Amino acid sequence: MKTIYLATKNAHKVGEFAALLQPLSVSVQPLPDGVPDCPETGTTFESNAMQKASFYAAYCDSWVLADDSGLCVDWLHGAPGVHSARYAGVHGDSAANNEKLLRALNGVPESERNAQFVCVLALYHRRYGTGYVARGEVHGRIALQPSGQSGFGYDPLFYVPELGCTFGDLPTDVKNSVSHRAKAVQVLTQLWRGAEDEAVHR
Repeated sequence: MKTIYLATKNAHKVGEFAALLQPLSVSVQPLPDGVPDCPETGTTFESNAMQKASFYAAYCDSWVLADDSGLCVDWLHGAPGVHSARYAGVHGDSAANNEKLLRALNGVPESERNAQFVCVLALYHRRYGTGYVARGEVHGRIALQPSGQSGFGYDPLFYVPELGCTFGDLPTDVKNSVSHRAKAVQVLTQLWRGAEDEAVHR
């Protein structure tokens, strides 16, 4: 069984990806202990994901999977984008990020609050010098106020008309099946299976 190292030390994230990648029959592991943090200096989700995958591949003699994701709001010309996690200044302060987003869209009508959740996955193997990049998106709009207690980050503000609710209203298993991350994994799975006859998979 092939091993994929996930560019994180977060056990919850490892478990989530292990479930999503189950169709590939791979072993998903966290980064080895002692690996330094990768600087994220890219200006796009793709560049950040590829930077992380290639950086951590130097410490793992196997496949490394990195992701970069965020929220892009049309009215804000794509912001917060790659800065989604630190939109309000402090990394991971979801309450502050949501408050700033609502202030930025104050007075903007619902019809103009279109947004996309984006996830880009980069899978890379240093010894083979090859990799894959996959992108997944979910389209919706920013609600006028938060709704729901599930999810995290911007989920309570991300309303999907087809679902009739925000991501914050959805049970975790349902959200994970329709999320931007799930869609990116589906694309990555197709790329991986399409290359199974290549030498890197033998």
